[in-house]
Amino acid sequence: MQTTACARAASAPASAARRSQRLGKATASARVATRARAADNAQVKIQTTQSRESRAEGRPVYSPDSYQDICFHAYQSVADGLADGLELMEVEFPAVPGEDASYKAASDVYIDLNIQYALTVFSKIYKETGKTCELLVPDGPEYRRAKKVFANSLELSEGCVLNTLDGQKTESVTSFLGNVLGGKGLRTREEEEENEGFGNADLFCCVNLSCVDLPVVEKFVAEKLNGRPLVFLNNELDTLRADLGLFSFPEKDLHYRFLSKIKPVYYLRTRAYSRTINVSPFVINYSGAIFREYPAPWQVMVKQNTGELVCVAEDEDRFTLGEAKEEMLIALGLADEDGSTMQFLRAGYKTNTWWEEECDEEKFDEWRT
Repeated sequence: MQTTACARAASAPASAARRSQRLGKATASARVATRARAADNAQVKIQTTQSRESRAEGRPVYSPDSYQDICFHAYQSVADGLADGLELMEVEFPAVPGEDASYKAASDVYIDLNIQYALTVFSKIYKETGKTCELLVPDGPEYRRAKKVFANSLELSEGCVLNTLDGQKTESVTSFLGNVLGGKGLRTREEEEENEGFGNADLFCCVNLSCVDLPVVEKFVAEKLNGRPLVFLNNELDTLRADLGLFSFPEKDLHYRFLSKIKPVYYLRTRAYSRTINVSPFVINYSGAIFREYPAPWQVMVKQNTGELVCVAEDEDRFTLGEAKEEMLIALGLADEDGSTMQFLRAGYKTNTWWEEECDEEKFDEWRT
């Protein structure tokens, strides 16, 4: 027993030394881990800063892997616009996969996807900046449909709520009679929604607008926005501009005084063309896009066989559709000689739409820059 006690007494200092050594190693490891985390955080900050600086130069090649990537790039551009104090911004990209990715091709899918994209972008804005957003749909029926379809998504998307342009989620007697007499029929609903104002949101996003909704948006900006940012997401504003001035639609002056104030911060408009030549294969199909990722300049992209978009021209001012097509032809070596008869016959007398032309009535140039 005495021998055993002596052995224990002799081994005690050694055990204490080992415990001290392990404690020292653990402390050193903790210090190393802390330094590593600090270095990682610093690297993340550096990458975030470099991200804006690198994007400011434009992309030589653009090939998003998924719509998740597109939404993230749109988020970056909107965040940069918010940081720079922009008030009216446009985000535009093909909402539906495929060549014909427009409202006319698949209206219900188009409407639903745009709401989902808005929730993705602005929930990210909330997580990173703490800014809350109201997603504005044109009217009560669309609000009630979206509230039902996206009930789970709205619960999971922090910082985003749904509302209408005028705050009216239910129909008044006048609008009810107008719907019935106008052939729109009766709309059943399980519960009545209370009408809400626009006092709490930090910014707003309009989705799924039609041309007749644009004067309502202009009124909303003048009376209720109060200097807060508004983002137009996938409303095909160029298509809506084309309807201005037609019978029963708003006048063209709406573009000159209001739509010209909206600055595109993320813009990806794809176009497909064909070109006839006098040798085999006689017809060449090609496609590309007008691209802008704020704060980068405007770019013309040509689509490669691999699916990548490659930049062939860039400018601080927006390219018209005719200019973009000409830049693609030059890059592909298919352009006609300047001033030739064939160039005139192919292009025609008028190469720009009315809203793309320089006009003294245009009060703002944000939509071009």
